[in-house]
Amino acid sequence: MSKLEAKDLEEIYIHTKNIDKIFEKKYDIRSKEIIHKYILELLVELSELANETRCFKFWSSKSSSSKHIVLEEYTDCLFMIMYFCNITNIELNEDFDDVKYDDIISCFIDLYRKTCILEEKLDKEIVKQLLVRILYLGDFLDFDINDLKKGTLIKEEKIQRRFEAKDYL
Repeated sequence: MSKLEAKDLEEIYIHTKNIDKIFEKKYDIRSKEIIHKYILELLVELSELANETRCFKFWSSKSSSSKHIVLEEYTDCLFMIMYFCNITNIELNEDFDDVKYDDIISCFIDLYRKTCILEEKLDKEIVKQLLVRILYLGDFLDFDINDLKKGTLIKEEKIQRRFEAKDYL
């Protein structure tokens, strides 16, 4: 079982729901077209995170990016998954499955696999599986709830600045 559990994310979930409400003022965030784009965005964000961890770069001796940079990319992924939690009406006190990974690569690949399944069918159980897996990935990256809250605040500040600059709406 992951060090973090879904119920630990309640405060973060509230923040992501508020961000979704802001986007909802201009976009139908539940439309098939937007969901389609969010799926691709999650795949891109997972790739950016993997790139910053350098976990797959067996040929390179360069170490992972700083914890701050990795946390920023991880928070992007977490926010995307929380969006899917929101639109499928997941409550964080529900039962979630348990998985175990031997390595970070397997965890990443499973996250990609589950994200691609969403393209076929937006399914609440698949979204719950994504949430559990992103928490396991956080374990591999040695993040705790305080790190995630810090990452959330940084992400929210960036989003707020973009809204004020009218980069989003």
